[in-house]
Amino acid sequence: MTLEQFAKSAGVTLVDCDPGWGGRIGYKTKDHPNCTEAGYRTHQSAYKGWAENTFGAGAAKALFKLLNQQGEMQ
Repeated sequence: MTLEQFAKSAGVTLVDCDPGWGGRIGYKTKDHPNCTEAGYRTHQSAYKGWAENTFGAGAAKALFKLLNQQGEMQ
């Protein structure tokens, strides 16, 4: 499973933003549909930002490692 697949299964959707936010991509979650976290330049950085904002830096790093290990096993 990739970070993108994991995020989508958790209810994350990417949205287009005005570049004035620092980046053209943002994300929304099913849990908070009226809130948008904006300012990401790539889809991957938006998913990474979601994981770090949701779980904290340490747990997100462990999640990335787990997802990378799982990808290597497949």
